[in-house]
Amino acid sequence: MKAAGFKFISLLAALVMLTPAFASAQSATDCDFARTLSQGDTGEDVKCLQVYLNSTAHKIATTGVGSPGNETTSYGSLTEAAVLAWQLANNIAGANGNFGPASQAKYAELTASGAVSTGDAHRDSLLSMVDQLQAQLDSQLAAAGQQALGAGSVTTPTPQVAGVSTNADDEDKEDAERRITSSMDMILDTFEEAENLDDDESDEINEDLRDVLEALFEAIEVYFDGDFDDAKDEAEDVLDDATDLYEDAGGESEESEAEDVLDDVRDLLEDVEDLFDEAEDEGEDVGDAEDLIDEAKDLLDSAEDEFDDGVYRQAISDALDAEELLEDAQDEIDIATEKDANTAVENAIDAYDDAKDEVEEAEDDGENVEDSQDLLDDAEREIKRAEAALDDEDWKDAVEFAEEAEDLIEDALDDIGSSSDDDEEEAEEALDDAWDEYRDVKDEIEEAEDDGDDVDDAEDYLDEAKDLLDEAEDELDDEDYDEVMDLVEDALDALDDAEDEL
Repeated sequence: MKAAGFKFISLLAALVMLTPAFASAQSATDCDFARTLSQGDTGEDVKCLQVYLNSTAHKIATTGVGSPGNETTSYGSLTEAAVLAWQLANNIAGANGNFGPASQAKYAELTASGAVSTGDAHRDSLLSMVDQLQAQLDSQLAAAGQQALGAGSVTTPTPQVAGVSTNADDEDKEDAERRITSSMDMILDTFEEAENLDDDESDEINEDLRDVLEALFEAIEVYFDGDFDDAKDEAEDVLDDATDLYEDAGGESEESEAEDVLDDVRDLLEDVEDLFDEAEDEGEDVGDAEDLIDEAKDLLDSAEDEFDDGVYRQAISDALDAEELLEDAQDEIDIATEKDANTAVENAIDAYDDAKDEVEEAEDDGENVEDSQDLLDDAEREIKRAEAALDDEDWKDAVEFAEEAEDLIEDALDDIGSSSDDDEEEAEEALDDAWDEYRDVKDEIEEAEDDGDDVDDAEDYLDEAKDLLDEAEDELDDEDYDEVMDLVEDALDALDDAEDEL
């Protein structure tokens, strides 16, 4: 494993790169434009242009390729979009995303007039502090390396202090490193959030960040002194302060997100355990629910430990995995509660009332509602059965009757303005048309195969379409016309995919 000191220096370098003072200082460098730049061009002049744009309000990207510190030599669509935004903001005649003579003249005017900011006093001060600490860490690492070489070792240097056993302090050392790293990440995130604030708010955040950064430097120095326990505690305080600042700047910290996720999963665990106990008491089938709950509890325990250690991203990941297991456990438990039953019946009654009004309105408009009214009558009978089951405290039956009522209500709404004869005719016509389309696509595939084209994927989609149409024929015989229409639609999608493959 690499020495922690080198890891910290790398992180400090990242901090320098992302500090707005550094980015602004870089962008103040004059670019030499000897040609019109447009999409597809490559070269150092393109990269210089990207660095300049990233110092303005018209950044190439906020993260990833093209973002500050990650500029490239390629003039792609992101660069073109940023140039166009810059041109429009600066009233460039004929703005089109190409960086030509007019744009280059405006660039020269802006850079000559000092319009490119070199950063405010707070950020310049922070940059200076980073440079100073990096020099201190370089010195300490060099000394550690000399000590290791004097002992005849060629291993990567690590902090060494007389009377301190690094082997005995491995756990504190890892905790300290993790919290220092998390603090740096939070500081960088806060810098980015502060960019979106007005000048006064941004200055206030950056001034507070100066104090946080000083405290972080002290924690790192304590770490290099070999006092990992104190470094861990100091870094934890720094992380708390940095998190508060991040939230003040308008961000949602991983700590807050992790805490919310953990609270939600704990509540879900309690509900599922209560449901499991109730199902067992009533002799209901619980499937693999117990094993799933145990796995979820182990994951949740791990997530809580990670939260305590400040590893919030992993805590969120494990908590969400636990949530999935608990939802699976919930599905395994074959039980309906009184609350489930009451809710299902209430929903069915509301759906029935709304559907009845809609059917009556359609009848007033002269539409055919005969089948719809019959289905509503069936739904009303199912609702009465559900209400009777509620009175008998048979929650499971109540839910089943209510769900059946809702299915019938949905069918009633679908049948407004049609009769079963109309549905049959429509389904038959749609199925015939789909078979015609199938034969056309089949002919196209055969022609492509004769021409030596690769048609394997297209044939797979064709086979899928045929299976769906065969199934639709069966549903037509069973007079399930809605299902016929659904299968025909799926078959047509498969045929479209087959044509696309050609």
